[in-house]
Amino acid sequence: MKTAILSDIHGNATALDAVLKDVDQQACDQIISLGDNIGYGPEPENVIHMLQARNIPSVTGNHELGATRPDFLLLFNPVARTSIEMTISMLSAASLAWIRRFPNVLIKDNLRFVHGFPPESPTKYLFEVSDAEIRQTMMQMKEFCCFIGHTHDLEMIVLDNDRLIRRPLLQGVYLLSPENKYIINAGSVGQPRDGNCQAKYVVWDSEKYELTLRFITYNIADTVKKIYKAGLPEQHALRIM
Repeated sequence: MKTAILSDIHGNATALDAVLKDVDQQACDQIISLGDNIGYGPEPENVIHMLQARNIPSVTGNHELGATRPDFLLLFNPVARTSIEMTISMLSAASLAWIRRFPNVLIKDNLRFVHGFPPESPTKYLFEVSDAEIRQTMMQMKEFCCFIGHTHDLEMIVLDNDRLIRRPLLQGVYLLSPENKYIINAGSVGQPRDGNCQAKYVVWDSEKYELTLRFITYNIADTVKKIYKAGLPEQHALRIM
């Protein structure tokens, strides 16, 4: 079973299109989104339609919460709040109803999928959590691996017996051990923040126990032009360049 895991698309339909074309070449059996499909980017409605067309399930991200819960929107910083308010105006009532139904967590094939941090937080950032809390969470986690997003930064955390190992992930293939437990941060399709502007996603092969990091080149200038045309905050364009 090969699973493609996408995270933090953030309304970047151009990046998503390039990623999905690459996924098609990897012979994946399923695709799962880790949330924040919307926000920041200029084409949230197109992104939703692309996910729906392929029946791609998604967990709830904090931007989905911001778009569907007025009380939660108040927790965002002013720039992000402006972006989400504009995103809401770009979404159809049907799309808002669809994202409102996202669960906080998906569990499939001995894998856990959550936007922020396990067991099911859409809002907790990995950098907010101490190593002691990470270790305790992983010890209690029944699944072999939990895939997360939210920080837009690729990372692997390994629990090897009682030893916690943290390391960044680079493009390529990693062989995982069935004796360990893992938290994998899948990075971001639409707005990477790891110093590399390519769209990122991961593929998990459960038969080979292989994790593959895919870095995809796409037309960034096209997305930047659409961000400016939509009148979204300039910061969102500068971040992806």
